[in-house]
Amino acid sequence: MLDPSPKFYMGDSRSYIATAVTGWIPPDRSFFYGYVIRWLAVWTSSLTPLLIFQTLVGAMTAIIVAAICRGAFGLPPLLSFAAGLACCFDPLQLLWERYVMTETISLLIYAVMLYVCFRYLKRKKIADLVLVQAIATLLIGFRISYLLLVQVNAVLLPLLAFLPLSRSDLETAYVQHHVPAIRLLGHIVLSCALMFVLHHAYKELNGKVSKRYPAYGYDTGLHLLAAWAPALDPSDAPDPRLQQVIAQGKAYHIRDLDLRNNQRFSPDFLVDRWQQMEKQLVKANEIARQTAVRALRRNPLGILRLAGQTYLEFWQPALLLKYAQLDLGHPLTPNDTAVLATYFHLVQTPSVSAAARPTLLQKYFLAARYYCLLALVLPVFALITVLIRPGSIDGPLILIHATVLVCVISLFTVNPSIRYVQPISLLAILTIAAWVPYVPARRNRTRVTAIW
Repeated sequence: MLDPSPKFYMGDSRSYIATAVTGWIPPDRSFFYGYVIRWLAVWTSSLTPLLIFQTLVGAMTAIIVAAICRGAFGLPPLLSFAAGLACCFDPLQLLWERYVMTETISLLIYAVMLYVCFRYLKRKKIADLVLVQAIATLLIGFRISYLLLVQVNAVLLPLLAFLPLSRSDLETAYVQHHVPAIRLLGHIVLSCALMFVLHHAYKELNGKVSKRYPAYGYDTGLHLLAAWAPALDPSDAPDPRLQQVIAQGKAYHIRDLDLRNNQRFSPDFLVDRWQQMEKQLVKANEIARQTAVRALRRNPLGILRLAGQTYLEFWQPALLLKYAQLDLGHPLTPNDTAVLATYFHLVQTPSVSAAARPTLLQKYFLAARYYCLLALVLPVFALITVLIRPGSIDGPLILIHATVLVCVISLFTVNPSIRYVQPISLLAILTIAAWVPYVPARRNRTRVTAIW
């Protein structure tokens, strides 16, 4: 009620709306969200049902967080509800409920996946493992940036469930003269097999609706080429034409860290110059992918150094404010305005335009931008949790997820963006909640146990 107008982040929002109204599938994004827009907004000729739905989705995410705190961490109800309430005021979650963006729905799916992951760690049931992989496939269908996390989780989740993580676990395994190796191996094989089968089905579906070959996406190589542009060398390219483009990099500032988004999307920069030489998208993308992989093999430390520079940009106040403002969106084009008016009866008012004064939630997001720095150091706090609470089921899983997500943000993005930190923020709330049982355990000499 305080901030009811829809917001847009072009061109992500433009791509999702195009899927909703024409069926076009973006080559570089997941496409499930476009059909949510079609079912909720195109059919009703209004974006209001979509915003109401996303508000309810945000509330459901908060409930799932409370359920994790109650079930996995053994917190009493009021403290569990407090953790859920924190999600309702999380600036990295609240803002996106008003945007035509997939962040809110994908975060709910991720929270549900975490809930089932924690339950699997406690019960070690195959049904939970199957459910994790099914939810994970749905997750990448809404937001492909979770792909690496899903792949790592498929392998490491069974390891966390069965390997002894504490001294007492090791002593128990020693007394019993074995670790359940066969059962562990079976769960790992099943988890990986399910991932491959379900992801293959997703790629087949993506290829069918896109009328292309099966794949997660079709611009992955071009994206990597731009993200790692400052670290490229002409010798990395297997095609002499791309070698020539990279060799001319000084003309378009290929070494400039802050221009990687331009290298990806702007005319007369790296990707545009390459695509002018290679008109076939499939071939251009594949050669770009090979170039990025060869650069990684030639100079892995250079790629890691580039990732570190990307990470450190979050810690520069001026750049942090700049990227927070960019996350609020870009001005709508005349074509955008025409589409919104035609399909959603929405005219470009000051509250809709990205160039207008920030709304209440946007001001809150900008004011709370330093909160994302807490999320970015979450792997450190999660590691401390693992060290001081050996054998806990929460610390190792949160540590792995937070570390992978920070690596994705640092390695595979063309510029730091606070909205990429959103899922880590949810993990931060869970980490803070996970510390609560430790305090009474030290004071009362009794450990709070999970209810599962």
